[in-house]
Amino acid sequence: MVLSNTFCCEPDIGIALVCGIIYLRGVRYLDEQDRQGRIHWHEAFYEALQVELHEQKDSLQFENERLLSKEALKMDVLIIKKEKDVEIKKNIGRIFKTHNIFEYKSETDYLSIYDYYKVLGYALIYASFEKAYIEDITVSFVVTKHPRQLFKYLEGARNLKIENVEDGIYYVVGDTVSIQILEQKKLHSSDNFFLRNLGSNISVDNLISFLHKWKNQEILSDKNKLIETMVLANKETFKEAMNMSAVMKELFLEAAEKNGWLKEEKIELAKKMLQKNESSEKIVDYTGLSLETIKKIQESV
Repeated sequence: MVLSNTFCCEPDIGIALVCGIIYLRGVRYLDEQDRQGRIHWHEAFYEALQVELHEQKDSLQFENERLLSKEALKMDVLIIKKEKDVEIKKNIGRIFKTHNIFEYKSETDYLSIYDYYKVLGYALIYASFEKAYIEDITVSFVVTKHPRQLFKYLEGARNLKIENVEDGIYYVVGDTVSIQILEQKKLHSSDNFFLRNLGSNISVDNLISFLHKWKNQEILSDKNKLIETMVLANKETFKEAMNMSAVMKELFLEAAEKNGWLKEEKIELAKKMLQKNESSEKIVDYTGLSLETIKKIQESV
């Protein structure tokens, strides 16, 4: 791979290219965010769910931001179990029935009593629109912050039971539909690595593991939003990890090359090198672009 040779002979340029990838992709991705620069996690969450349940992906149908009506009523994720008799073995899917609604609360949000009822309402509306039995619907809330006040309300005012079936997984027993609440940071890394680490402030070691797992699983080959969002939310940690691990740097660049992430970054690097009067041959060697492409870029700058 051309880029790996670049790192061997010119580490500063290699690191600059990697940082450029992070920066340029971050800028482009932020264009999709609101003007305050807030990170939107839902696309990444949708892909993380697919990753967590990939072993039985053929039995599941995933729908992102499923519209409940022509108006702006939409669920974060709907997972439909294709065959009613199939048992989902993954811990977060053991509760699954035919229609499974997910609501995601990112690290900057929390699950309130009103959010709880909103999504419960989605389940009832969905049952009406889709002619589905309420007994065939489940609701899953995924949260970062422990919903202490909600649990207190459900157990007190509603007289419902909260069962902690395993670390990070709570069942709400006795409500209209089957409900589970997944607390991300309490989930086991061995079972739910992607959901547990979906967020900012990830450690360097976990970020390196994140990229390794992301690269090594075939289902992740086209899951760009997941890695994009993680890089954007953990830019400094990502840079540190790239400097610490040559393997990680190589993995990221290989994935970036495969997914076409590097095309614009290579062109930007070529322009900078041309401005410094570097030879076309050297630019070809560093970027992997063809000599013909370099000449076209030279004519445009």
